[in-house]
Amino acid sequence: MRGPLILHQTVEYRENEPVLIRTAIKEGANHTYVKNSHWHDELEIVYLLSGHSEIDIEGEHISADPGRLVVVNCECIHRFCIDTAGTDGTAALVLFVPKVFLEEQFPDYKSLWFLNDKTTARPEIRQIMEHLSEYRSGKEDPPQQGLYLRGLILLLLHYMCEEGTGKRPTYIRQDGGSETLKSILGYIDDHYYEPISQADIAARFYFTPQYFARYFKQRTGTTFTEHLTGRRIHQARKDLLGTDKLIGDIALDNGFPDERSFNNAFKKMYCLTPMQYRKNVARGSR
Repeated sequence: MRGPLILHQTVEYRENEPVLIRTAIKEGANHTYVKNSHWHDELEIVYLLSGHSEIDIEGEHISADPGRLVVVNCECIHRFCIDTAGTDGTAALVLFVPKVFLEEQFPDYKSLWFLNDKTTARPEIRQIMEHLSEYRSGKEDPPQQGLYLRGLILLLLHYMCEEGTGKRPTYIRQDGGSETLKSILGYIDDHYYEPISQADIAARFYFTPQYFARYFKQRTGTTFTEHLTGRRIHQARKDLLGTDKLIGDIALDNGFPDERSFNNAFKKMYCLTPMQYRKNVARGSR
């Protein structure tokens, strides 16, 4: 099942904590945790605990097994999929480190680039990730939590620097790479309900149609058509559950040329027609 791709993720931090810690958790019979293409200002650190992960970062594909640390540098467009089949509980620990924290430690952090060429994290890093996992359980006294967490993150960044850093690629900070893709995704997000085409977007952003198709696929891991359809279905699903609109009206309001094409696309994603989905979800909420 493919969800909509996200343009920009805003990360909210807890009071008095310098970073945000999240987990990717197996939920019931769902064996796959998917986070579609998105970007954010923060440095993101992913440590795989179980299962197998496929991660795309600015066109680089990384296959990760348990024990590997993957770093998503600031403002990079990325997506990841974690297969948790055969595992229970937490599959990955995910840290978000804000710019303000990085600026305090690295005056030139904008040019800093963490590498992902190690398939297994060094023992010191694995131990820190274990401590961070324990921190989430609230074992430390509340007055000490912020200081304890800050110390762990500083130590983690120290070992990450020792593992290897490089210069920030030019295309990440200039308008020839990520900034252009962010603008493209933003335009699609604002105009998905209109009859836009891949040729239209290519011309608007000064690409040839053939190059644009390769560029979009390489940068997002999906085709333009798949992305646009996912965005339309995402909003159409909201209309299905939150309004009494007719199926045909929902289709037209969200950029589909007719009800039939909407039915086919929706069923491909959710294995139900829009009408069946509306009835099943309404029945389940009673």
